[in-house]
Amino acid sequence: MIPSLSALRAFEAAARRGSFSAAARELNVTHAAIAQHVRGLEAEFATTLMIRSGQGMAATDTGAALARGLAEGFGAIAAAVSAARRPDLPRPLRVTLTPSFAESWLTPRLADFWARHPEIALSLLPDPEVVDPVREGIDIAIRFGAGGWPGCEATPLLPAPFVVVCGSGARRPRGELGALQRMRWLFSNVNAEQRIWGATLGLDFAALDIAELPTNGMVLAAVRAGAGITVQPRTLVEADLDEGRLIALIEGESGGLGYHIVRPPGARRPEATRFVAWLRRQANAARPR
Repeated sequence: MIPSLSALRAFEAAARRGSFSAAARELNVTHAAIAQHVRGLEAEFATTLMIRSGQGMAATDTGAALARGLAEGFGAIAAAVSAARRPDLPRPLRVTLTPSFAESWLTPRLADFWARHPEIALSLLPDPEVVDPVREGIDIAIRFGAGGWPGCEATPLLPAPFVVVCGSGARRPRGELGALQRMRWLFSNVNAEQRIWGATLGLDFAALDIAELPTNGMVLAAVRAGAGITVQPRTLVEADLDEGRLIALIEGESGGLGYHIVRPPGARRPEATRFVAWLRRQANAARPR
């Protein structure tokens, strides 16, 4: 007898994300529910499917094989459901992207897109985690990194040199890292870009005075008000710097990191092609001359 689909979906998400907590956020359930599903499957199969690995979880060989099969199966279900939907009903263009990019870069430009393309409905899905576009029915992803996402086609959109900033009215520390280490640092718990650049800077996270806020917009609002300093991709704070709301303390090169347009292979919807062309025009206009 096949186990419950809820249990199998919980296990597949946990194996793919390497974390019960991340799987719980994806499926909008509790950490305990994911753990209970996984332990139930282990009892039913009489074998270990996941083991603790560092700060997360990892699938065993048996678990990894099961997870691959489940991913293919859920992908086939998603494709069948999509094909069964009435073709005459318009389907929104599904775009997943990092929350900070959505909030600070894309949202202020959406009025232009809607004015140019009123015929295209967008469904924006901010997510700090990288999701499987085929399994989730995603048309376009905008992700931060060096490229090379397996099973997808990635093309650069914007380079992302970093900048450490403080508010224009704040007492400015000297721009050396040693002085900055003694300041209060503000981070968003959904902004993966910040942690990457913090590591690039050589920050000792365990020694920092860190305050975490739920969104990158809240981080930037607090920094503008003088509550501390933060590190950001310069792309996301260009307007604040140009208009004097934020002051740059340290700047660095992108080091090959940036924002990429990531798409599943195969045929593409015309709406996706038009959206990508608009993104590229906006990105070109945003680059320093």
